[in-house]
Amino acid sequence: MAAAIYNKLTDSNNADSVGTYTGASDEPEGQILEDLFKTPHFFETMEKNGMNVRKNSTRRLKPEMLDGYDLVISMTEEPYIPDFLKDNEKVIWWKIENPTFVDQKIAEDAYEKIYNLVSKLIIENK
Repeated sequence: MAAAIYNKLTDSNNADSVGTYTGASDEPEGQILEDLFKTPHFFETMEKNGMNVRKNSTRRLKPEMLDGYDLVISMTEEPYIPDFLKDNEKVIWWKIENPTFVDQKIAEDAYEKIYNLVSKLIIENK
């Protein structure tokens, strides 16, 4: 959600979305997002705001990828924080709940919170 919002607001493709747990045996890399969500509310909220991420696929963040990023926004929760992120000066930590079930209100609340954080990040890094 954050990468899509950033790219829309900046009219760019500068933000990537990658996960720290993606690639684990119970969450293989390369899964299509549309197949991961049990309800459509996340996608409907994004589409209502001009972004379609249904066909995006999951990718895992690897240590060597950090060199290509100016900033890394992490919403990772313990115990899924890799050691290479814990003390990295490029990382900004956002506390965003990762719910197991998403209804319309949860999707819209998450969108609003992330939209505000991304907007603030853009202003602070101009």
